[in-house]
This record gives sequence, C-alpha cells and structure tokens, in this order.
Amino acid sequence: MIFVTGGTGFVGAHLLYHLVSRDEKVLALKRETSNIDYTRKVFGIYGEDQQQLFDRIEWVNGDVLDPEVLTEHTRRADTIYHAAAMVSFRSSDRKKMLHTNVQGTANVVNAALENGVERLVFVSSVAALDPPKGEHPVEEQQFGNFPTRYSAYAESKFQSELEVWRGVEEGLTAVVVNPSVIIGPMVPLQGPGGLFTSLRKGMRYFPGGVTGFVDVRDVCRAMLALADRNLANDRYIVSEGNHSYKEMFRLIARTFNSKVPDKQLPAWVTAMAWRLEGLRAWLVGGNPRITREIHESAHRRVYFSNNKLVQSLDYTFIPIEQSVEDTISFFDRLMN
Repeated sequence: MIFVTGGTGFVGAHLLYHLVSRDEKVLALKRETSNIDYTRKVFGIYGEDQQQLFDRIEWVNGDVLDPEVLTEHTRRADTIYHAAAMVSFRSSDRKKMLHTNVQGTANVVNAALENGVERLVFVSSVAALDPPKGEHPVEEQQFGNFPTRYSAYAESKFQSELEVWRGVEEGLTAVVVNPSVIIGPMVPLQGPGGLFTSLRKGMRYFPGGVTGFVDVRDVCRAMLALADRNLANDRYIVSEGNHSYKEMFRLIARTFNSKVPDKQLPAWVTAMAWRLEGLRAWLVGGNPRITREIHESAHRRVYFSNNKLVQSLDYTFIPIEQSVEDTISFFDRLMN
C-alpha cells in the first residue's frame, strides 16, 4: 500500500495518476474540506478513459498536522509520498507556513518510523538548497552550510528537509527530490499558472532573472524511478534546465499567440511596486499582488545542475517547449 499526502495539489494529483496507472494500491490523505474535483480533472488530461483509474484511489480525511491520523493510516503503508505543503510568498503567512510544512513533515516522519514504513519519498524544493555562489550551478550537496534563505517558503522547505534527515538518522529510509519551478498541464492559477494567465492577456515587459523549470510529469516520474531503483538517503535536483524569464515569457506568449514581451523590467520598478502594494493591502485589506520575495526572485539569476539525476537514472526530461505547449493545451480546463 502506498500512502500519499497532498493528493489534491498539483504534484500530488499527477502523482496519484502515475501510481494508480501502475496498478498500485493507493491511500490518499485529504482535508475534510478539500475538493477532489481538481484531481479528477488532472486524471482527465491523460485521457477520458482514465477516469476509471480515479475511482481506484482510496481517500481518507485528515491533516498532516494530526499525528494520530497519520499514525493510524500509515500502518498499512510500505511507502509514503509526502507532497503536501503550503506555498505562499506573503509575509503574513510566514508563521502558518512554517508550522504547516515543518511540523507536518515531522509528523509524517514520526508516523513512518513508528509503523516501520519501508520508504519515504519527500517533495522538497530547490529553494531548500543553499543560495548560489555567483552563477555556478547549485548542486545537491549545497545544503545546510548557510542559514539564510530567500523566503519563508524556502526556510520551511529547508527545515522540513531537516526533519527528513533526522528521520534517516533514526533508521528511516528516505529519498528527497528538489524540483525547480514546476509547470505542466493543469498548473494552478495561484502559482506559476498566474504567469500564464498574464501572458495570455499580453505583457510588454519581462524581468531579468534566470531560474530552473521542470514539467510536473517529470517530477512524478523521477520520484517513481528513484523508488524503483531503491536509491535512498539522498537528494536529487529535478530540473529540465535553466531558462531566463525573457526566454520563458516569450515562449509562453508565442504559444498563446499573444503579444510578445519586448522590454526588460527594471528592478527599481518592482522594488517600488511591492512597497506600494504592501501599503495598499494594509490600508484597504486583501493580499498584495506583488511582494518583496516575488520582486527579488524575478531579478535573481540562479542556475541548477540536474547532472546527478540524469546520470543516476539515465533520465531524459520533457523539453521545456513541450511543457509550455501542454500547459497551454489544457489551460482552459482550469477555468471550468
């Protein structure tokens, strides 16, 4: 039996499809208030006849912050895929996100140890790794040498990983994947999907940053391959390649047949924007549309190495052009 957290999220929903399509018995944790319709839509992109696979998922209500629920439902599990996490770049969510992600992971690790689960596969992030030195690509061993993280989300993933490695020291077998920016079919509108929405409408400017991108299907396939090969107690960066926002913005716009951005956005503009947005949100309420963390990441140039995963698995990634095309092909389904 495989136990999955985060099955109503982007990575978790695709992961559930990949698991049940392999005829695995899957138990998926969801909050009582969560809507599984998004996961059903994700199954639909693989073919309408795949809906029968969706019905094979065994759903259980619970929360990663409830250790008793986790202990109860992982008794039958031989493998846990922990994909549940809160993602936010608002300073007001810092405390809640740290508690949810770090304590939630600690609870999953403790349940796995208590029940003797054979393997834990944890979805971390490249944000958990140490900040880069210049433009040298970040590699897996760059972890824990610097306490500073760019964002509260990055800090939460770093501390969550520490819980996993604490579990390893106590006898747990685990593997960690560190994806870069994840896109692909049914990408949520709250995250990278918001970028697709904006570029569909047309944008003139692009920021000057560089970062890694990867297809959600590659994240899932990499996790399954690592588990199949029994590669354990190690971490792997999962990233198709490093791309400038100029390159990505133009690729997405052309695929949408929308206006192609042609001017670089000065950093001082977004620096002013996040301050004004913070003031607006404080005065009239609501969430700021741009934060300091978003401003900084838009102009940061960070490169990631995928050599370890490629060499360990002889892995070939979905080209970024195909990922963008597939993301856009199913984009309207997000609205329905």
